[in-house]
Amino acid sequence: MATLETRRAQLSDASIMSRLTLELGYDCTEVLMRQRFARLRDDPSHAVFVAALDGERVVGWVHVEARMPLWSDPFAEIMGLVVSVHQHRMGVGRALVERAMAWADSRGIGDLRAEVQLHREAAHDFFESLGFELSEERQVWRRVAQGVELDGHITLVD
Repeated sequence: MATLETRRAQLSDASIMSRLTLELGYDCTEVLMRQRFARLRDDPSHAVFVAALDGERVVGWVHVEARMPLWSDPFAEIMGLVVSVHQHRMGVGRALVERAMAWADSRGIGDLRAEVQLHREAAHDFFESLGFELSEERQVWRRVAQGVELDGHITLVD
C-alpha cells in the first residue's frame, strides 16, 4: 500500500499541479502555474503544499493564505484545493487540509476558511465532514481593468 506524504510544493511540481487543476476544468497551463507559484512562493502569508504517494507521485495540492483584514480577526483561507479524480475519498484532501490547518496554527491563526463554488456539492460535503460549518453565501463581484493580462489573455476594449 502506498504511503501518503504532504510537503511544501516546489517549482518542479508545477507541471503536475497544472494537470490536476485542468481536471477541475480550470484553464491553467504549466507556464501559468509556474508564473503564479513563483509570484507567491517567497511570500510568508502564502503556503502551497502537495500530497505525494510514496513521496514521489503528486496527487493533490492546497494553497493557503493568511488573511489579516481590518474588519476581522486574522484567518487563513484555502485559496485552492485540488485532488486527482483518481484519488477522491482516499484521504488526500483530508491530509492537505490538515496540513493547511497546521500551517495556520503555527502562525497563531485558529480560523481556517474555504470558499467553495455552489455547484461543487461534493466539496461541500467534504468540508462539512472535516468539521467546517457554512458561515455565509455570497456573490463575488469583479472588475478587470482594460489591458490587464488574465490567464494569459489580455482584456480588450470593445
